[in-house]
Amino acid sequence: MEMVLTLLIVASAIFAGISLKKFYDKPYIVNFALAAMLLLIVFRTFMLQPINGLGYAAIVLCSIASVFQLVLGVKSLKGKESVQA
Repeated sequence: MEMVLTLLIVASAIFAGISLKKFYDKPYIVNFALAAMLLLIVFRTFMLQPINGLGYAAIVLCSIASVFQLVLGVKSLKGKESVQA
């Protein structure tokens, strides 16, 4: 399970990097990819035993950043829908 999460983190990071170039006009794709990557990092950090102070800091910071990326993704998605209408 740990290896699968690690590979998913790498895959989502690669997808986010490619989508920065390929989907320049669709920033919500990048935001959701980054949010997914951050949540995967949080899940992977929970699997560490024992979790030290740096692990807790990573969990808190990645959780906050993931929420911000989700909010930015929803805002840019709604902004794109209102422009098309």
